[in-house]
Amino acid sequence: MSLKKEIYKVEDSYERIKLLKDKFKDQTAYLITAGPSLTELDRSKLLEKLEGKLVIACKQSYEYVKEVATFHLMSCYSYQPYEYHNEDTIVHWQLTAMNMPYEINRIQNEWKSPADILIPCYSTPWIQMKQTTAFSREFDNWKAYGEGKAIWGPGIMYESGFPLALHLGCKDIVTIGWDIGDLSKFEPEKGFKLGDAWHEEHAHELYKIKADGGPDYLELKETIDCTKEMYDWFLDNKIKVRILSNSNPADKRFERITIDEL
Repeated sequence: MSLKKEIYKVEDSYERIKLLKDKFKDQTAYLITAGPSLTELDRSKLLEKLEGKLVIACKQSYEYVKEVATFHLMSCYSYQPYEYHNEDTIVHWQLTAMNMPYEINRIQNEWKSPADILIPCYSTPWIQMKQTTAFSREFDNWKAYGEGKAIWGPGIMYESGFPLALHLGCKDIVTIGWDIGDLSKFEPEKGFKLGDAWHEEHAHELYKIKADGGPDYLELKETIDCTKEMYDWFLDNKIKVRILSNSNPADKRFERITIDEL
């Protein structure tokens, strides 16, 4: 029985989340995001390497690994509907807690998207950005996933990506295409230049529509800077994290690997 069919033994999303606990205990999670480095990888070779593995595809990265995706993580910032190549892919929607009825209506009636798991993301007003996981360095926030909720990251990697992998019991996480962003591309008058990793990964569908504007400088800076404490948190919790990206600016103590080392 596929994992998707197994979680459909129960109707409630929270009960499905509970069923996922330690389903991949001590295994490796391949966490895919849509930074520019993802499409620099040989797709055929990547799919071969990921065949039969636990693959968690965040947002638009699904298009690059759709044949092997175990989970597809979505948010309502990912507004493009998808056609699912594999009927066993679990479609996981992260919703804004205060807007859940509206967002559920969009998913079901406007986009007509599958929604196998729905999880509310609790956010604070922008002025309270310091309460997010990245700003506060409170990586224990990720344990809230087991209680059926996500905490504002910012960014789906920090809100659902890492938390889901940990909830599944994984002790080894490989990120692919997680480029975060490049502060050197920030222009005070214009924000970030088009093509920046953060801009492609978090703001718009990959290469599908024209991007305009960019993320907040402080948001990106803290998302990068917090990886020092993040590395320590993973170390304390005996979690190994490896990065496949030629441009990720995270703490240098994280091991960098190549596609041949997958």
